[in-house]
Amino acid sequence: MKKLSLIFSLLLLASSLVVTGCKEDENPANGGSGGGNTSSGAGTLSAKIDGQNWSAAALAPTLPAAQAFYSNNTLTVIGSRMESGRTSTLTFSITGVTGTGTFQIRTATGSASYADGPTGSPQAWITLGDNAGTIEITTFNTSSKIASGTFSFTLQNSTANPTTRQVTEGRFDVKWN
Repeated sequence: MKKLSLIFSLLLLASSLVVTGCKEDENPANGGSGGGNTSSGAGTLSAKIDGQNWSAAALAPTLPAAQAFYSNNTLTVIGSRMESGRTSTLTFSITGVTGTGTFQIRTATGSASYADGPTGSPQAWITLGDNAGTIEITTFNTSSKIASGTFSFTLQNSTANPTTRQVTEGRFDVKWN
């Protein structure tokens, strides 16, 4: 679990560095629900966060809005956007993925996070404990390296305002290298 936490932390840090390195005009965040219900590896990630539409936006013209990593049966999906001097990043990771199915986010088998705030100093909310949410993988193709599906979870940060974030109606369609 420590290795998974380290990997997750490094991915979140790397995403933050990429986001802070881009100019705002390189990122036309659409602010809509986006994501679609495709299974083509379109590089999309969207959800409602506390009832507000959120969509990852490409940080550079040659990059997808959302990226995935798959190794040792662990699927990690990450998407970011920068808008009006604010950076936000949504990430989830689930272990034991070998095909389609519904996966519970539990302390030992998965995690999710959302970071939001002024570029360079966002606050972060994370999943805590068991049954923090679910990720349903509806497409999982190791030949084409595509995963898509839906998700929802509850995130917490006891020192932030608000202390809890509800992520609902999440959708992803990603391709990994």
